[in-house]
Amino acid sequence: MGENRATPGADYDTGLRSTAMTTFSLTLSLWMAAASGRLAPPLAKEMADAVLAVDKALGLESWASHGVKSCVDRGGADNPAKEVSVEEARKCAASAVASGLPALGKSYVLAVLMAPIGPVTVVAFGIGDGAGWGAYSCDPGRKCPPMKMTPTSKWGKRLVDRQTKACGDATTIWLPENQRACAK
Repeated sequence: MGENRATPGADYDTGLRSTAMTTFSLTLSLWMAAASGRLAPPLAKEMADAVLAVDKALGLESWASHGVKSCVDRGGADNPAKEVSVEEARKCAASAVASGLPALGKSYVLAVLMAPIGPVTVVAFGIGDGAGWGAYSCDPGRKCPPMKMTPTSKWGKRLVDRQTKACGDATTIWLPENQRACAK
């Protein structure tokens, strides 16, 4: 008497309950964020991190002057106008987001806008539960969180304009490859 014995399978039940509660909490936070007109914080962070990773990999937004070595050869101080091909930029950008971004392709996609000389900027566009949101690359040290894509605000309008440009340019690099955020 008085002895406390665990019931068989109690560890399994506890783990199952923990998983169910975690799933319920994540679903609830996504639903509450959507209901409040906000992007879920984990998704917002991942979108911003993905843009930052590609910015650094392609040497955009003056990261080279902050000691970050890009994986493309942009020519350096001796030849700052060296051309970077679409294929070279695509390989480099894809390697920058190859792992650790579970919502890429499900809740957002990335677009690398190209110029004749090479990559110019990186933008994340929401899809699925992230639809209507976007994140724009920016200078080192600045926070550039995703924002609502709306023509009524300065940055929202810029995101809408960048999406239009990205969708209309055949040289835009989309990540994941062949997945775009364009109206049909």
